[in-house]
Amino acid sequence: MKVLIAVDGSDCSNRAIESVAGRLWQEDDQFIVISVVEPIPADVGVGYFPVSSGGIFQQQYDDCANNCGTSGARLQTLLPGNQVEVRVVSGMVAETICNFAESWEADLIILGSHGRKGISHFLLGSVAEEVLKKSPCSVEVVKVKQKLHTEPKQSKKSQTAKA
Repeated sequence: MKVLIAVDGSDCSNRAIESVAGRLWQEDDQFIVISVVEPIPADVGVGYFPVSSGGIFQQQYDDCANNCGTSGARLQTLLPGNQVEVRVVSGMVAETICNFAESWEADLIILGSHGRKGISHFLLGSVAEEVLKKSPCSVEVVKVKQKLHTEPKQSKKSQTAKA
């Protein structure tokens, strides 16, 4: 099986790596950890064009390379019998993950979810959601466990006992 793990240096990406490492895999299963550097749009008056060189891009690339390398090394340590590669790629994140998965002939994409809701989801979108929609293969989204309820309602009997 060929497994692509997309990371961005966040806690949810780290959880995805730990999730992969905590499973039993065959010795011939292959893993590739990728991190995507997204081009920064620069306003040129009539539209936008991707800025792919210079200080900000280089810093982004270096951060992605560091995150990807750390995640790949962690996975290789936890799965010493398997092949683990790392790669930094550039492009729009969800589209690039899906295109890379297709060209690498991945069987599974694993990525973490930030769990954004409401206005932050509306403004920032969801890479995981886009990958789920456009992926050429199966996708697993590793989420942080969240409480759905604040506190259980107390019965009237226990409320009066406290008073």
